[in-house]
Amino acid sequence: MSSTDDKPPPLSIQDINNIITNLRNLLTSDCAEAEIAVATNTAANNLTGNEQDGSNRTGNEQDGTNKQDGDANQAQETNDKKKEPLYELGKLCKELDYMIRSFQELENLKNSLREPFETLEANVNDIVSDLEKDELRKQVQHNLRVFRNNITRVKILILLQLQAASINSDGNRALQTTFATGEAGDLPHLYGEHIFENSYYFKEFEEKYEGLDDRQKLCLLCFSIFPENAEIKKRFLRFWWVGENLIARNGKDEMGDLNDTLTTFVEKRLIEPVLKKNRLQPRSYKVTPIVRSCLIHFAKKEGFFDYDQDGKPIMDFSSCNKACMVKSERATASWFADYLKGNDKDGNERATACWFADYLKGNDKDGNSEKPKEQEQHQEQGKLLQGKLSADLVKLQMLFNFPHENTLIRASQQIGKLQTLFNLSKQFPDLPTEWFSKMTGIKVLYLGRWEATAGQARHIEVEDIEFLKGFKNMKNLRLLSLQGISGIPKLPTTLCKLENLRILDLRACHDLEKLPDRIGSLKKLTYLDLSECYLLDYIPQQLNKLSELQVLKGFVILEAKNSCTLDDLSELPSLRKLSVNVNTTKFNIDEAGDALAKFQKLEKLRIAWGWGGMPRKEDSTLDSSSEQQQSKTKKKQASSISSAAAKASTDKVNKGEDKGNRERSAVAAAGEANSKTAKLGGGLRGTAKIALMAKKWRRLSMKEREPQNLEGLERLVKLDLQCFPRSEPPTWLVPRKMKKLTNLSIRGGRLGYLNHEDGQKWNADTLRLKFLVNFKMNWKEMQQRFPNLKYLENLRCPRITFCPCDANGVWQKFVQSK
Repeated sequence: MSSTDDKPPPLSIQDINNIITNLRNLLTSDCAEAEIAVATNTAANNLTGNEQDGSNRTGNEQDGTNKQDGDANQAQETNDKKKEPLYELGKLCKELDYMIRSFQELENLKNSLREPFETLEANVNDIVSDLEKDELRKQVQHNLRVFRNNITRVKILILLQLQAASINSDGNRALQTTFATGEAGDLPHLYGEHIFENSYYFKEFEEKYEGLDDRQKLCLLCFSIFPENAEIKKRFLRFWWVGENLIARNGKDEMGDLNDTLTTFVEKRLIEPVLKKNRLQPRSYKVTPIVRSCLIHFAKKEGFFDYDQDGKPIMDFSSCNKACMVKSERATASWFADYLKGNDKDGNERATACWFADYLKGNDKDGNSEKPKEQEQHQEQGKLLQGKLSADLVKLQMLFNFPHENTLIRASQQIGKLQTLFNLSKQFPDLPTEWFSKMTGIKVLYLGRWEATAGQARHIEVEDIEFLKGFKNMKNLRLLSLQGISGIPKLPTTLCKLENLRILDLRACHDLEKLPDRIGSLKKLTYLDLSECYLLDYIPQQLNKLSELQVLKGFVILEAKNSCTLDDLSELPSLRKLSVNVNTTKFNIDEAGDALAKFQKLEKLRIAWGWGGMPRKEDSTLDSSSEQQQSKTKKKQASSISSAAAKASTDKVNKGEDKGNRERSAVAAAGEANSKTAKLGGGLRGTAKIALMAKKWRRLSMKEREPQNLEGLERLVKLDLQCFPRSEPPTWLVPRKMKKLTNLSIRGGRLGYLNHEDGQKWNADTLRLKFLVNFKMNWKEMQQRFPNLKYLENLRCPRITFCPCDANGVWQKFVQSK
């Protein structure tokens, strides 16, 4: 038999784990027995010492005491020698425990990677089999790309598994820290680790990063300041990149440039799209922890933001022109704490710091004379710090918590160069009025909430809006976001002096009641978001002076005098997207068609009826009672006519009269019955008859005054109606006037049907119908009226029947074809 056959098979991970476990158990049992023996000997020695101590005290007390001390010391030395092996055995047991956990983690890693490696093996087999066939050579290139992508995924999976395993080890407990709004237990940061920066994955990422142009690099680095696995909304990225002038440059399309940039990042696997249920396109994106660690490295290198040693963005903007406002996770700076106590660092009564005394004398820290300009600058600093800090400096320090005094002074001098200020996790973003007005170079001011509001929204509040008057000096500001900030009932008139402002985000400012009257001065404004401003009760007419406005969200239709209307908005030449909230019952959706027909570029429209726009209870009760009374009257008339006609016909037949006489008698009897019914039910039907006649008159009048120019309606691509208050649809909602409509959404309300003139069909390929109790249509009718339908949502519409939707109420044509 050969030597190869005599060689034992290699041990598996489980075998090694079992061997180590047995060794540990053996050591543990021996250690326990030894501890018992040592404890017994120690107790016996103590007892002997006590007896000797008692006997010695009856005789020569001093000699007995010395003898007892010597015996006790000897016993202690003996016990210590016996405990040393026990201590070593305990250390060995801990080492074996660590080895057991390590091999268990390896076993888990092997199990988690079994399926990915099987996929790689299948990819290799496909490639080899295709190479042997000449007709499938083109398929080889595709399989190679798939194989390369799968290898990259497995590499990332290995790193993620190793990270997840290391974070739970005892040696890495200190790595479990929070970052901004992140939760405890995030994966450890690899930023600054020499081993990681020399790894193959980092080199591969660096190659992808260097393949981007300068604009794309800056766009990608924006992801570096957010917590791990944070979902970044596409809308927010659009805001930021427009504010930084990174997209829509040189007359390019803003949305097209945004989509192209995000698509490039996704294809290179630099970011990941977040796909939600019933969403055809992603609205959020995120980066993996490993990618984020790489981005922090390059952001620090480029001076994009400043970070601490753990890769967290800090509020110090003295070394760069961008800063993040983060909630303080560390204690107040020691120098500032001493200042607040009125003492110096040594606890003595506070005096001018030595470095500051040198500044006053005109010397630097080394005692050398300074230039006159620098001397004048430091003397100015001395005026600020001598004795007491000014109130604004104290508030600036409390807001940013600078670690050193000189950092505070340097930041106060460079605040005019600050270009981006972003509120990452600060709850009270009040800025000192004096310093806020000095931000003359600011381009992006994002004080509001950026997080997705699916969970608990972060509360942001300002105590006073006086600092907002500093807007007058921000001539370069392009993006202003106050989203989700409470405590802002109105905006100062200085807002209207932001001549370069492109985006104004006031979403969810729940205390906002009115806009400035001169808002029309913002000539370059392209995006205005007023959504969820529930207390807003006045919108000035000057809104129609915003000639470059493309998107307007949250426009409110009110009964206030001199408030802006849909007719006023139709004068906006560039408006492409509009969302309207109706808060008055005087709004007529049929008459709104006249205003909508005047819009020049409107493509997307959403109209939602709020509580103030719904019909009153007595009105709806009157309409329903009128309809019920009308139906009952018709049934009585029909039954009376049929019975009278039948009776007359029977009588005349029995008498043998001809056909003509039978018909005349039937009509006469029917007329008699009809007149009787009218006399009996006339008083009951009075109110219903008046309401029915008024409704018919309104419909006829609307048809007579239909807009001749339908270009504004014909340009609509997407229409969304929410909480529609009537059972009949708007008169202008017909296929003939909606030739380009591809997306129709109706959510909530009383709508019962859709109009179809002369069998005309809709061109829409996306249809969303939700929470419509009265809407009636079956699947066959829907296919006939929407022949191009590709996507359908049918959620809680009990009278829409026979639709082949899944459990989520979704039907997609391409899924069915596959």
